[in-house]
Amino acid sequence: MKPWTFSRKVSASIALTALLVAAVVSGFVYITFKHWTERQETELLDAKLRQFELQVGEVEFLPSLLKPGLGKGSGAAAVLKPDLSAFAPDLSEGQLLQMLDSKGRVLAEVGSGGTADTAVTYKAEREFSLLVYGPVRLRLTESGHSGSATAEKEVGRLLLLGLLLAAGMAIAAGWVVARSTLKPIRSMIGEVHSIGTNSLSRRLHVPAAQDELHQLGETFNSLLNRLEGSFDQQRRFIADASHELKTPLAIIEGHTHMIQRWGKQSPEVLDESLSFMMNETRRMKELIAQLLLLAEAESPVADGGEETCNLKNTLNELLPQTVHVNPEVQLDYDGHPEGPVILIRMPGSASYQVLRNIVENALKYTPEGGSVTIRHSFADGQVILTVADTGIGISSEQLPHIFDRFYRTEGSRSRTQGGSGLGLAIAKAIMERYGGSIAIASTPGQGTTVTLRFMGG
Repeated sequence: MKPWTFSRKVSASIALTALLVAAVVSGFVYITFKHWTERQETELLDAKLRQFELQVGEVEFLPSLLKPGLGKGSGAAAVLKPDLSAFAPDLSEGQLLQMLDSKGRVLAEVGSGGTADTAVTYKAEREFSLLVYGPVRLRLTESGHSGSATAEKEVGRLLLLGLLLAAGMAIAAGWVVARSTLKPIRSMIGEVHSIGTNSLSRRLHVPAAQDELHQLGETFNSLLNRLEGSFDQQRRFIADASHELKTPLAIIEGHTHMIQRWGKQSPEVLDESLSFMMNETRRMKELIAQLLLLAEAESPVADGGEETCNLKNTLNELLPQTVHVNPEVQLDYDGHPEGPVILIRMPGSASYQVLRNIVENALKYTPEGGSVTIRHSFADGQVILTVADTGIGISSEQLPHIFDRFYRTEGSRSRTQGGSGLGLAIAKAIMERYGGSIAIASTPGQGTTVTLRFMGG
């Protein structure tokens, strides 16, 4: 048995919907016609019975009412049997005319209709008084053989036949509509299958019509853009990390060879080489620690793992340590240790890492005599912290890449001052992990302003 694919489900849904609509319409037409037919037939029977009543009341019909015979009533009706045969020519096939006394006994009848209630389709009755018989009732019934009843049955059969034809047409229409509707989706599926890791630059053909398929294509192309950017970023990350680790390893290897060749005879060479090796080892440890920190910062926060901390305590702990980065730069922060608490939704260690990267960068790239100003404010449930310096600034060409991993601006290319190029990437990842954001505005030669928006605790 073939599985129910999406196209089959669409075809079946369209067919069932069309069939249901056809069934409802057919049922409505049949019921409406049936009620109209019953009303018309009842009115015709009542009109014909009214004529019979008038004829029975005429003097010329009196001999037929007082015709001697074995009657079915009591009293005079027991010896007189009314004769209704004069009405036979006026009765249609399936119609039965009866005369009943006040007790419901049939005094006379004429016609070919059935007498059982189950055989009666339409019925009309009239009561009046007759000489000798007293109160009597004329009853005219139709057993379903009239032209109206036949027409009703024919209409029912035609509607049933139409319903069967509609079912076949609904199935065919559902199949055609499903195939034509899903054709662009099948085309997209084929294009998606042809896209691999080596062809992420390809994009889906998007229909010109601004419909759901257009939105689907645009959404998938947007996903491909993000995937391509992520793959490119990972490739650059691996290449840059390899380069950053290769340099200290090469230095360590070189000094190892120096120790092997001259270190045993020259204590100076030995001390110098060991010093270089220790420095490069420390640099590698810091780089690996930052890579691990970046990986942790990019992972989602576990449920129930949200913490809060006092931003003021973090700054009061950090600033006395960072001031030694560049003692010739004035550091200005107006937060008093005994002032009100500034709670943010972030662990204290994470906020310390973010602020350390930002403040150290501001101090590091600000010339002697410059200043670094730290201010905080509150807006829309957020704590906004700004770190503004009067340093060398960042050009507009470099600013869009400032958060890329291992990226260093032109003014910080040296390994001694430029660091690993992971500080701002780590800060951005931490801020976004805890619902915050970071933005940088800079003018070359005038300074840089970093705006941190923390979620209020």
